[in-house]
Amino acid sequence: MDSSTSTSSNSKDVVFPRWLLCRGRSSPRPSMNHNVALSLLLSVVYGLADSLWSGTVMAAYLKRLGREKNGPVGDVEAVSGLASLFSALPVGYFADKMGRDKVISAGGALIVITAIVHASLLEWIGTDEEALNNDDHKRQLSFVLFAGVMALWGVGGGVINGPSQALYADSTPAGRRSVYYMYLFACYMISSCLGPLVSIVLFQTLGDEWDLIHLRTVLYVGLALEGSAAFIMFFFDDNKSLDEDEEIQQASSGPNASGDPNDAPEKVDEEIAATATSDEGGIQPTEEEEDCDDALQKRRKLIPIILCLQSCVFALGSGMTVKFFPLFFKEEVGMSPSQVQIIYVLVPITMVLFSGVGEKISSTGFGRVQTMILLNSLGVSCLFAMVFAKKYLDSHPLILVPVYVLRTALMNSTYPLNESILMDFVPKNERARWKSLDSVVSFGWCGSAALGGWLTDKYDYTFTFLITAIIQSVGVFCFFALVP
Repeated sequence: MDSSTSTSSNSKDVVFPRWLLCRGRSSPRPSMNHNVALSLLLSVVYGLADSLWSGTVMAAYLKRLGREKNGPVGDVEAVSGLASLFSALPVGYFADKMGRDKVISAGGALIVITAIVHASLLEWIGTDEEALNNDDHKRQLSFVLFAGVMALWGVGGGVINGPSQALYADSTPAGRRSVYYMYLFACYMISSCLGPLVSIVLFQTLGDEWDLIHLRTVLYVGLALEGSAAFIMFFFDDNKSLDEDEEIQQASSGPNASGDPNDAPEKVDEEIAATATSDEGGIQPTEEEEDCDDALQKRRKLIPIILCLQSCVFALGSGMTVKFFPLFFKEEVGMSPSQVQIIYVLVPITMVLFSGVGEKISSTGFGRVQTMILLNSLGVSCLFAMVFAKKYLDSHPLILVPVYVLRTALMNSTYPLNESILMDFVPKNERARWKSLDSVVSFGWCGSAALGGWLTDKYDYTFTFLITAIIQSVGVFCFFALVP
């Protein structure tokens, strides 16, 4: 939290009591930008709700409803991704043109409606599995309706990951975005471990079984929490974001101007200052300097495109397996619901720890891009280990689980670095559109989710893991295009 003395900044801040940071009466009260505080709170509540129902529990419910087939799980996930894909650019465009806060509020209203419709659908389907087995029409209609509901979740999630995070970027100092994105990532990940903890308590109370009645109860609790996340979305305010000059003034260093995503902030400041001095003194740039500037501008424009393409490749691989890892632990390793959820308590905690490690490594001068290459390469290596040491690891879950947790943490811990580079190289008036392009990444996710379901039914989980590891290896090589 910052304690700003600027009047313009204070008018955009939420002021907290001194005891929150153990400060004395003589110390200034801690404060934080209005939109930053709301974004961090939204990450906590949304992370809790999302981790409670949309991962392991939803995948297990759909597989149970689909007579233990993986195909329906992938198909429903594909519909959600397609909805994010087709709504991404319109949502980003309207956020840039009409205002981010208006679109975020509309997204909150959509999430409330979707949660109510989803809960009503679960009630209509019921929990009598024998009756469902004898009523193919109702079962098939259930999946059609689920596809519609998940499409609405895809649009709502796109608002949270698009305009909401664009406004967060607008409200943070330019030279310190990687730190602020680490805060956002940590809030989401820490709350994401609470969802599985709550589900463990519910499963232990209701009975530790993979049946519709227990899974539905956990889903109800998660959907209720989605309403709380939606409520927060009504209070964002575009007027509380930082102006361009405030972004630079509040940062300990200015935004990256050199076209190198690894430049140290101090170095960039010197370059900006030198440029400003030359302009004020009336010194005209030489032809060579103009050519150099043109090359830098072209490189700056390419960096967001490369990051987006790289994310698409990663999503193509991840979509094939992310929904099937819990089912792999359930079926091939033989774990109970509570045991699987313990894994997903450990994963977010490890992600947060490694995101801090990534920030520390990059700040030593190693570079943000080089850090992402290092961590993601280690993560892909862990997945290859799960494939080639399958027989041993499947019979030794105490070794398999740490390998999986480490793999997931390494692959996802680079999010703060990735987002800080993207936001540093995208103009403020285009950030909502670029953040909404994250949802376009869902195109790869949704298509590969359906393919992953088909592959696991035709072959097995390990074969799908191998394909994912190969695709993500290609994604790691994409990062080399950013290395100067």
